[in-house]
Amino acid sequence: MRLSLCGIKDPPHWTFLPHPSQVIVAYSIAILSSLGTVGMSLAQQLETPNTSSVTAGSIFGASGTMFLSQFTNPALLGSLYLTPQWPMTGYYPIFPGSSPEPLPREGVLVGPLRVHPHMGVAQMYTDNVFRTNGNKTSDFLTTLSPGIQARLPFGGFHSFLIDYRTNLQYYSRSTSNDVQDQTAVGAVKFNFPGGLKVDLQGEHRLGHDPRGSAVDDVNTRRLGVNKWTADGFTGHAEYFGAQSSVGLHVQTLRWQYLNNNQGAVRDRLINRANLLFSRNVTDKLSLRAMVGAQQSIYDQNKNLDNVIYTFSGGGTLNISEMTSGEVLVGYQHVQFTRAQVNQPPPLDRFFRDKNTYSNLYVMGRFNWQATPLLRISLQLYRTIQQTVASGSLFYTATGVNLTARHELTDRTTVNINFGYEHDKFQGVSSSEITSGPDRSEDLKNVAVGVNYQAVKWVGVGAQYMFEDRHSTQTQFTYQANTFMLFAETLF
Repeated sequence: MRLSLCGIKDPPHWTFLPHPSQVIVAYSIAILSSLGTVGMSLAQQLETPNTSSVTAGSIFGASGTMFLSQFTNPALLGSLYLTPQWPMTGYYPIFPGSSPEPLPREGVLVGPLRVHPHMGVAQMYTDNVFRTNGNKTSDFLTTLSPGIQARLPFGGFHSFLIDYRTNLQYYSRSTSNDVQDQTAVGAVKFNFPGGLKVDLQGEHRLGHDPRGSAVDDVNTRRLGVNKWTADGFTGHAEYFGAQSSVGLHVQTLRWQYLNNNQGAVRDRLINRANLLFSRNVTDKLSLRAMVGAQQSIYDQNKNLDNVIYTFSGGGTLNISEMTSGEVLVGYQHVQFTRAQVNQPPPLDRFFRDKNTYSNLYVMGRFNWQATPLLRISLQLYRTIQQTVASGSLFYTATGVNLTARHELTDRTTVNINFGYEHDKFQGVSSSEITSGPDRSEDLKNVAVGVNYQAVKWVGVGAQYMFEDRHSTQTQFTYQANTFMLFAETLF
């Protein structure tokens, strides 16, 4: 489970290997070194990054922080947000709340401590850098992505992990798009005898709202990208019995915006709690139920304080060794928690015509190992996402993703991702704002890429992405083509 700290003092703005991350890395290495006296070797097999399940997606993301959607396939999400599919470490996690996986390499051993330094370099071209409907601007950009991960097993089956990653983007012409995204995570995983697992994670992140996303409300004004910091602590505990399991997930995230006068509108504290129950019916079928709540508390924009409740049920089915699926279907209820009041500008754009809203909730993923070298995944979702852009309160995202991964050779892999999402916005209505309630959008996206393992420590790749967003509000309509070449080394 994951919890986020609500009382963390605002950290200073980061630069490359800034002071906050230096402190986190330094203290974490010190803790790892002291724990190293346990003397355990790394016995557990390292996992491949960017693996997730439908259940994990639903329980880890009640709703509202990732756009398009936190349920969108990570490969497609990364493609849209101009982050390369690094051959060794996967996509950079744009939004907070994700959990870093141990990297799948031997690394550098320092006693019992396993260290993974890595570095990625990418060159990209896009024909619509601001994601606008007219007056398109093309641009080249360079991405640098140095990072390091260290993992120390202790006490038998437990482990301590620190992970520092960056997404440093520099544009040739439109320097207002330059970003220095950075993430520092410290996580402890406990695997107790008897079936109890407990995961605790703290993180600090400097990020931005990607161009073309539902929260990018400055794209038509040619302003710099919205930048923010997020501090969080997450906890996940799950107990596995002979036939049943129960899990509890809690999280707190503190968001603070740094520019474009976004702070008054969007600074907030998000608290989440989810309970998951599972029962094996047969060797191939298990039933699941999930209840969750997400609370949003705004610093100033108090008319948007709310709680989103989610109730769902479903199951997992392993039809064969080649085919499996997971699905949750249920109900979401939005409850605004404060009486509506008149607010000063710019907060006067946000008010509501009622205090409650509801929505059908769906999360599903189906996997098919078509051949030993070809894996196909289909993902379906419908969920509420909160946004405070252009007078909107939130939107309902309904989408489907199709992903195929084919191993051409032992060294070469081709990835294809198709995505479609329909977003229906719940807006505001007044004499000054009349178009909010009518906003809806269709998003179609394609990403095609190839990765090549040049040598054991170096991977290279290329990727093409196409984005098409059609909105009933024409200023949000755009098309964009992006090409990228990238290389990464990992020890």
